[in-house]
Amino acid sequence: MKRIFWCVLAMIIFSSYVLMSQTSSSESNTGSLIHVPIKPKEIKDITPPGIEIIEPGGIATRGMKIAGDTLVVKSAELKIRGIAKDSGGVAVVYVNGSEASLKPVEGGCEFASTQLLQFGINRIEISAVDVSKNTSIQTLTVRREVVIAVQEKKIPVEPFKGHQVWAVVIGISEYQNSQITRLRYADKDAEDFYQYLITPLEKGGRGVAPVNIRKLIDKDATKTNIQEAIFDFMKSPLEEDVVIIFFACHGTPDPYRPNVPYLLAYDSDLAKPAATAVNMQDIQVAIRDYIKAKKVIVFADACHSAGISSNVALRGTASVELINDFIAEIANAGGSVLTFSASEAAELSQESQQWGGGHGVFTYYLLEGLRGKADVDADGLVRLGELVDYVNLKVRQDTKSLQHPSSSSSMWDRNLPMSIIVKEK
Repeated sequence: MKRIFWCVLAMIIFSSYVLMSQTSSSESNTGSLIHVPIKPKEIKDITPPGIEIIEPGGIATRGMKIAGDTLVVKSAELKIRGIAKDSGGVAVVYVNGSEASLKPVEGGCEFASTQLLQFGINRIEISAVDVSKNTSIQTLTVRREVVIAVQEKKIPVEPFKGHQVWAVVIGISEYQNSQITRLRYADKDAEDFYQYLITPLEKGGRGVAPVNIRKLIDKDATKTNIQEAIFDFMKSPLEEDVVIIFFACHGTPDPYRPNVPYLLAYDSDLAKPAATAVNMQDIQVAIRDYIKAKKVIVFADACHSAGISSNVALRGTASVELINDFIAEIANAGGSVLTFSASEAAELSQESQQWGGGHGVFTYYLLEGLRGKADVDADGLVRLGELVDYVNLKVRQDTKSLQHPSSSSSMWDRNLPMSIIVKEK
């Protein structure tokens, strides 16, 4: 019996040992798994940003359901402002394909953009993109209204009576000096502006007698002839008359005296601008001391994208800034003087065949406006203020805001009539 007892006891001890070994091994393995880091499953961001429109206010009050709604405005520009929010972060906001300016706010960013509006229906697309490239889009429909006259009026000739118009028209594409870069359409710009001036009022022109105009194109536009035109010829206008000076040509500072700007005449020498070019101060002096007319308009296109010369080292941007700034300064020479130039400081004037078969963009829209496109209030007259606003808008639109026509800040008559609208029968 003792032998059986000891055998049973031995079996119990052995079984307990085996069981303890297995338990220890299991606990050891389990413990090793606890220390292995488990990578959490990555959740992909598929939610696009939210767009809240703050300005214009008429859209904002309608919340996010803006499809099909139309905002009616009368202005040429519309400011778009809103907030784009996204938990992962907003990367960029586009308004009609151009990046809007962004300012960080809680949960996202505030965006802002100013859009130019054409008459009629304009569609403005706002798209916000987050860091995961998710995109949300909102579209605004804006109608820019044109005030339409209630009844047709007779041709309003009366505002054009009681004064004469005198003009100097200068356009130079070809230069005697081969070092000066040729312009393609400056001569055509001047010729077409001259044709507008001499076309009778009842046919949509200005009705200026040819004897009241000094036209100087290419070879005729020498330094002597230009100075004779602005000093001697322009002694004739009376105080109540209107003087128009139009020039499309190269402008440049003296390479040795960078603060002195010149218009390059046909016979100018880049190495001797003081002796052979027209000092822009001459125009200012002529308006102040020689021209009696109280209303003077200067249309200037003097800083062309073609540049002055590839062979002469001039100061590119600085040259452009000087010329454009001085054109604006000319207006300070008299009473109601407007200088309206093709571009702002540091900008260049574009010319291409796409504008009327060959024009500078500035002159093309100047002529289009005078022929009736600028008559926003539909009163049958194109007035000087309407013309400036129209040209400014169309040039910026066509050049994608690379060129901004600039009007002087001096006092000038916005109501001055420039042309009559003639409806085709």
